Amino acid sequence: MKFLGFASIIIGCVVPSVLAKPLRRDGFSDCLGANITTVEPSDQGYPAASAPFNQRLAFRPAAIVYPNTPHDVSQVVKCAASQGLAVNARSGGHSYAAYGLGGEDGHVIVDLSKLKSITLDKSSWNVVSETGNLLGELAVSLWNQGQRALPHGTLGNGGHAAFGGFGPFSRVGGLLLDRILSADVVLANGTLVTASTTQNSDLFWAVRGAGASFGIVTSWTFATLPAPKDNIYWEINYSNALSESTFIDALDAMQTFVLTTLSDEFSMQTVVGGGGGGLYLSFQGGYFGKKSDFENIIAPFMAALPDGSQLTSSSSGWLEFLKRENGDESLDTSQAEPTDTFFAKALVTTTAISKSAWASWAAFLFSSAVNTDLSWFVEMDLYGGAVSRVPKNATAFIHRDAIFSIQFYASSQNLQPPYPDDGIPFVTNLLASLDPNPQAAYANYVDPTLSATQWQTQYYGDNYQRLTRIKRKYDPDNVFSFPQSIGLAA
Repeated sequence: MKFLGFASIIIGCVVPSVLAKPLRRDGFSDCLGANITTVEPSDQGYPAASAPFNQRLAFRPAAIVYPNTPHDVSQVVKCAASQGLAVNARSGGHSYAAYGLGGEDGHVIVDLSKLKSITLDKSSWNVVSETGNLLGELAVSLWNQGQRALPHGTLGNGGHAAFGGFGPFSRVGGLLLDRILSADVVLANGTLVTASTTQNSDLFWAVRGAGASFGIVTSWTFATLPAPKDNIYWEINYSNALSESTFIDALDAMQTFVLTTLSDEFSMQTVVGGGGGGLYLSFQGGYFGKKSDFENIIAPFMAALPDGSQLTSSSSGWLEFLKRENGDESLDTSQAEPTDTFFAKALVTTTAISKSAWASWAAFLFSSAVNTDLSWFVEMDLYGGAVSRVPKNATAFIHRDAIFSIQFYASSQNLQPPYPDDGIPFVTNLLASLDPNPQAAYANYVDPTLSATQWQTQYYGDNYQRLTRIKRKYDPDNVFSFPQSIGLAA
């Protein structure tokens, strides 16, 4: 299974080691001056600075700029806009479509990795986190400063929060964007504004679900939560010898179980993948409460599952739980995240998946997926709880009625280029065999092959038209553009 480590989930991004020099050869560099570190294509450090997380995609930014302060970000945006250059922020740098590099050639990239402040107010327990912080850094800092927590996954704080931010604690605490109290945003004209429910409220609505299209967020203010004292990590595993009928029955039993009234403290992710000539199936998650309560919750699920599964569970502190959720990888942020070469698609379900759909999916998996040379997995996150109690129009994130958010992911065998020709068709069929007509998808699992109508509908639904109106107000010249940015036209 593929995990994006907390250490790489930035609230910003991992800083590449670069040999940089001031960009002085055109109007942009003349405007910017020599005080802000800039890397251009002729620089020795450019290949490292422009390297994508997903090596299937390679783009050539016009420049990569490393601001030290929000004021520097403002200056970069002003200079780029004055030269007609598109601008994109790079926070964690884990966009599946390399939108942190513009998603196409010729953009100015604002790398936020030097914006690292984390300030926790111990009277309100609100935290101001600049968008250069990795989520691992934020989690450790909140714990060390006051045993506080936020619901998040394993990505950067910038893009992760701007497009949703789901994690194992989200059924308790909501999405990461639901904890946002305000955002400091550099607009297309270079001004730095605060967006909240009382200031620039329309912008505040938009940056919570579609933030990259409206400006560069330099810091978020989050309302933190007490870190749970009781943390149970659990797994139910089937070996790769499971049969097709067992696979179907297990998934159907899982869905029946989660559609009952479940405690918000219970989280679940279903993982399917290939290996050893067969499939593996795992149900795993957390419970934030007493072991006896967990045992009472999990017992009917175990009883409903077909034979062949094995349950394991362990109790730990909060940081140890996060490490376990992160695939036993350290929360340490000193090491750069390994790259990958992959393609992914996404699906959000709002109604129960029929048993016939499970069977159709199983037929593809057991006939085709077990024989591919690709390294692939599917992850299904259980939504609901606090996430579903927020109205669909309260933020730009619309998937409040989701049952599952699913990603379908396949890497080249050695995680290196080239990506095989059959990779994209394989992932496409991996999704289509379960749902041939998907209507919703999570924008953090961005799919660059979707048509404009598809991504606008699947990511934003009925919220898209309102987003275009706000885009015209705050970015009328489309400075913050990328292939799937919010458009100016309705």
